[in-house]
Amino acid sequence: MKHSIIQTSLMYIAVAIAFGAIAITFSLYVNFGMNEMLKQIIVWLIAAALIGLISIVYESDRLTDITATMIHAPITIAVALISGWILNYGDGSFSVLLMRMLPSVLIMYVIIHFVLFLIRRATLREINARLKK
Repeated sequence: MKHSIIQTSLMYIAVAIAFGAIAITFSLYVNFGMNEMLKQIIVWLIAAALIGLISIVYESDRLTDITATMIHAPITIAVALISGWILNYGDGSFSVLLMRMLPSVLIMYVIIHFVLFLIRRATLREINARLKK
């Protein structure tokens, strides 16, 4: 299926951000060594990679979107909380970590999945329009 210019542009932007993040992280390490800021960047880049990897569940033909989300959401939340724990966002307390992080993780999760839903919906409309021709 041919992608629209917007979809292609967004894909190129996402790839550029991914490669840029890795290049910048490496450059920061080479120029400044490991510091607290770089530790946070590395932990969140690894977390993002893990969440991206688990997103493969959405490619399964055997799972509905709801089932895939029921697998994906708890793993995403766990990865985020583990990352927060590594970075000591809870000051050594798991309950503080939950209170600080869980609301924002859930809000971001809902927003991201709503945007993805809108993108899938627009793609389906485009496919249906082409099939009607």
